[in-house]
Amino acid sequence: MNFLVIGLGIFFSIISAAILAYISIATMIGPWIAPTIVLITSMLFKILKRPSQTTQSRQEIVLIQSIAAGGGIIATGIGFALPMLYFLDPKTFQEWLANPVYFCLTISAISLAAGSLGIWIGNSISHKLLVEDKLPFPVSQLTYNVITSQAQTQQAKSLTIGLVGTGIFCFLRDGFMHIRGFIPKTLSFFPSIFGQDIAISASPILFALGYTTGLAVSIPLFIGMISKYLVLLPLNYHADYLPVHLFPVLTHEAFATAFCSGLVLSEVIAGSLRYPQALFNGIKKSLGFLNTHVHNKTNPFKTLSRDFLTRDKKFFEHFSQLFFRIEPFIALCSFFIFFWYFKFSLISQVILLLFIILATYYISIIGGKIGQVQLGRFSTFIMIPMILLFKPSFIQLTMICVFFHVCAASATDLLFDYKTGQFCDLSEKRVHRAQWIGLITVSLCIGVILWLLFTHLQLGSADLFAQRGKSKALLIQTLSFNQYVIFFGFLYGLVLKKFKISPTMTFGGIIMPNSITLCLIFGGLISLLPKDKERYIPLCSGIFASESLWILISILLKRLC
Repeated sequence: MNFLVIGLGIFFSIISAAILAYISIATMIGPWIAPTIVLITSMLFKILKRPSQTTQSRQEIVLIQSIAAGGGIIATGIGFALPMLYFLDPKTFQEWLANPVYFCLTISAISLAAGSLGIWIGNSISHKLLVEDKLPFPVSQLTYNVITSQAQTQQAKSLTIGLVGTGIFCFLRDGFMHIRGFIPKTLSFFPSIFGQDIAISASPILFALGYTTGLAVSIPLFIGMISKYLVLLPLNYHADYLPVHLFPVLTHEAFATAFCSGLVLSEVIAGSLRYPQALFNGIKKSLGFLNTHVHNKTNPFKTLSRDFLTRDKKFFEHFSQLFFRIEPFIALCSFFIFFWYFKFSLISQVILLLFIILATYYISIIGGKIGQVQLGRFSTFIMIPMILLFKPSFIQLTMICVFFHVCAASATDLLFDYKTGQFCDLSEKRVHRAQWIGLITVSLCIGVILWLLFTHLQLGSADLFAQRGKSKALLIQTLSFNQYVIFFGFLYGLVLKKFKISPTMTFGGIIMPNSITLCLIFGGLISLLPKDKERYIPLCSGIFASESLWILISILLKRLC
């Protein structure tokens, strides 16, 4: 890799982490950023007058996105899980934020430890999934199509329009420095109903996210929003018109919180009937690669020393092989040291490691088949047995979820990059090295990015809603809520599952402010208008990048000024 590839990869890794850290916490969605990085890199190559359609240039573009995209998916994993500590133990969370050095070092440590384990697992199972099973990895195909597309010029224009247009809109909405904005952040069209405003947020990123996710997200969100008025309110006030009195009238927030705990519980139980059998069927497959390391009778240290003494020309090749053999020890040592620091017993660490390897293996299979990385669902399957067996503290539970998210994200992203590299005749070793550069980069910067977000935007508010973290916290707090309300939420979730509607997505429509929900719904409806939906995806990518960076740069400037 030359300096241009490494430099651009590191730069885009920081940008990707910043964009997706904000998006994953502000919304419940984590879009793939690899195609956007590829498109921007192709634009830069044209500006630098470097050919973008030769084999070498395509390989360089893949390496750049391999370094950069890992930063984005790791930031997404942390953004989904870390806020749960705020909802479970706000005092501890605020103490962490009050000590920025400790906060940033902790996030860096968990990123590096979990990421190294994920890279090792991904590298170990790559032959099984890519060569033997020949999984399609659809996002890799999409990324490669962007690299080779003849319509790059049109896509670049759409991306630029999204970047510039959103930047101008954000300036008019928020102002800059001493210049005040004049566009209201929330546009109200109807008076509030039962304390719930019917309004639309002036946030382009929400409409763009709704467009990219389409009706798959919009429909459950809409059902959740109308359920506030047609299901939750009648249940909450049932004692006013029914002879039975199951529980007293609660505040809307308290009732919705308990009801949504039941929804999340229904999703977990319904999912637990589907996945564990497949998880345990994958034990031998996921751990089979250990036999290679355990039963391999070749001593890499002896081979390395012999080659060095004889000045064998294969010295550097054996050195590379030695690193790949040491990599699992680095990953495992980092794992045990990290969880020892957070006071996990040795037996709990061993069981947790087994759960993480199994879940990462299976989540990689699903990602390879359908292109979705289901972090939240599988982290729940890990968290529940750990609660039953070891009763971990809120901090320990948060560390479990964050660690697994980063590990699974790193493994899956490496496999996607391997597949993209196959299309461009790029060796796995080069992609592997690129992934390590990206991991080190994001580990150094993600703590600072998150600290800036958490100290300048209120978690749980419309600006930084953290729906994923809140759902995890609600599941843990289920036992402290009114059991009748939880039961009704559970039943409603089962009804939704019967109609193949996600209770977790519906939960978002119930608990999120209407101003956010309506934007996502309208974005999904807009996606029905064009004949070719994919044509406007680069425009949406530009919107994602522009508003996310606008918010982070504004925060940074406030700190400096």
